[in-house]
Parts: sequence; structure tokens; C-alpha cells
Amino acid sequence: MVDAGFGVVPLDIPGTPAPFTLHIPDADLNQLSSLVQTAVVGAPSFYNTHNQWVNEFDWRSHEKYWNSFPQFTINVTAPSDGQIFNLHFAALFSRNPDATPIIFSHGWPSSWTEFIPILKLLTTKYTPETLPYHIITPSIPDFGLSTRSNLTETELDLRTAAEALNELMKALGFDAYIAQGGDIGSVNNFLLTPSEKAGVANLPVTPEENATLAIGAQFLYGGTGYMLEQGTKPGAISLVVMSNPMAMLGWIGPMYAEGSDSSVDTILQQVSWYWLTQSYGRALWPYRSAWAALLRDDNRNLPSPLAITTKPLGYSWFPAEVLGVAKSWLEHWFPDNLSFYRTHGSGGHFASVDDPVGFLQDIEEFVAIVKTKVDF
Repeated sequence: MVDAGFGVVPLDIPGTPAPFTLHIPDADLNQLSSLVQTAVVGAPSFYNTHNQWVNEFDWRSHEKYWNSFPQFTINVTAPSDGQIFNLHFAALFSRNPDATPIIFSHGWPSSWTEFIPILKLLTTKYTPETLPYHIITPSIPDFGLSTRSNLTETELDLRTAAEALNELMKALGFDAYIAQGGDIGSVNNFLLTPSEKAGVANLPVTPEENATLAIGAQFLYGGTGYMLEQGTKPGAISLVVMSNPMAMLGWIGPMYAEGSDSSVDTILQQVSWYWLTQSYGRALWPYRSAWAALLRDDNRNLPSPLAITTKPLGYSWFPAEVLGVAKSWLEHWFPDNLSFYRTHGSGGHFASVDDPVGFLQDIEEFVAIVKTKVDF
């Protein structure tokens, strides 16, 4: 059982987070089960058998476990356009006055639950009094349980979503903090336009890095069809995928099956999360701006990680990462502020799930370095 002290919100903060407990209505779970049972499925193959979802997957056990970690909701306003965001987040608050705030941001098709293994390790290793960090793991805007006032009137973009997360941290009293993330939630995957990559084309790479870059090249050639569809026809694909849970499994499931060592139970958990929170259709905004920027070689709508020139930067290299980079590239882009770099022998795009121990070790070592450079 997680110590209840981790859920004690710091005193005198600007915002007013409300405690949250996840409970999906029985009717929604029954509908999901009925739709899976009655789905018209093509001829059986490795990818489309579905008995486990009906007979073995237990949503309530996952829900109970997630609820053992403190969760909250809070309203924040984006400064640029005045949108009000109702953000859901899990947190481990420390009673240590010197604790360093850290926000962990997930990607697509992930959710905040991707960081549950990290939260578990931290609550096992520390008490609320000894935890050296305040850990914030939000459902990023429009994903899962986080929504906003102009949801059906305006299309969200990367900068406004980042504004909302920054306002979340400020509302919790954290004006200075460390940000970690993967995929949409970060810069550590270095999604760059062709022009931005051109400057490192001739820099040396190790054989191991070359193998990872080859994985990325293969992914670009044969694994990005979903990006094209979600980036150019989000309305059409959302209607198809949200029409039946088996359609959603067929669309999202392979991302995990091919990109990590995730179990079938984990895959069903993530697909069920998107289905039961009805958030797949509103979680496609990153692909609109990102895909257009890549096709047009234009980074105006794709905030470039290369703009991070004054803040300490850390990078964890995992060999199966489909958006990996070489160390020489990082040293070229960030000659003065690359503060941490480590290679791992296994793991990939879903690193916090693939290797939570190694992932957390990197975070803790990076924080130790940053605390000597930045005043929190």
C-alpha cells in the first residue's frame, strides 16, 4: 500500500488541486465487454484473436492499483489564448523542503500509467519525508482524463499544450522544475525536420548507434502509416477507430507489440484506457502539426529541441528507439549544455516500461547534476 503521506499537497500553493479517484461506470465496462464479444472479426491470425480481453483482462484490478497512487485534477488557464484546461495528474509529494520538482510527460499511444513502475520504485525506496523529489505525472492535455474548455471549437497545438503543463507546475508552486518525457511529451526523441538533421549527416556514429538508426530508418519506411493518417485525416480515422474496441485494438495494439516487450495484458490495459476515457479522437492533435512540419520541412509548428541551448539537457540512449540519435549529434547540437548521457543495453521507445530501474537511475543521476547548476 502506498503511504498516504505522498498525497499531501504542499502548503500555500497558488492552485487548488482536487483529489481524484478513478472509477469507470459498470455500464461502460459491460458495453466494452459486449462489443468485444460481438465484434465481427476476420479470419483468425496472430493479431486478431481476442478471447483474452473478454475472459482474462480485469480492468477493476488495474483501476484499484492505479488508485493506490495519489491523483488529482486542477484547472489552469493557458496564457496565450485563455483556454481553461482541466488537467488530471498523479503525484508523489515530498515533505523534504529541498525536494526537486519533476514532471513526467507521456506520449502517444501512452498514458500517465506508463510511469506507474517509476512511482512504485520511488514509493518503495523513499518515504514522504525522504523523497528527494516532487513527482508529477499528468495526463497530457486532451489525453485520457485531461480536457479543456474549447475542445470542440479549437485544435490544440504543441505550444499551447506545453503552456498548460507549465501552468500546472506553477499552480503547484513549482516555478523551476525538471521536465522528462518521451514521444509527444518530450524532446528526448528529437523529432526534427530534414533541414535540422542535415547538419549532422556526416558526423561519426558507433556501430551500435548505426544499428539503432537503421531501426529508425525502417520505422520511417514501413511503420509510419498511422502518422500519415492521423496527421492528415484525424477526423476520418477517429470515427473508424472509435467505432469498435476491436478496431482500436487493431490500431493501437501493434504500437506496443512491435515497439516494446509489453505483455498482452499491458496492451489491453492501454487500449481499454483510450476506449473508456473516449480520448483517442481528441489525442491526435500532435500529429497534425508534426506531420505537416516534417512534410514541409518547416519547424514553425513543431517546436524544435535544438532551441534548448541554455538549460542542462540529459539524454538516455536505448537501442530499440525508433527516433534515436547519435551521441556525436547531441554534442554538435548542444556543445555547452549536454549534462548527462548514458547508453543502455536494452529497451526502446517505451523505456519507463521496458527498463524502469535503469530509467529511474538516469533520472536520479541527472537531477543530482542539475541541482549543482540550477537553483530550485
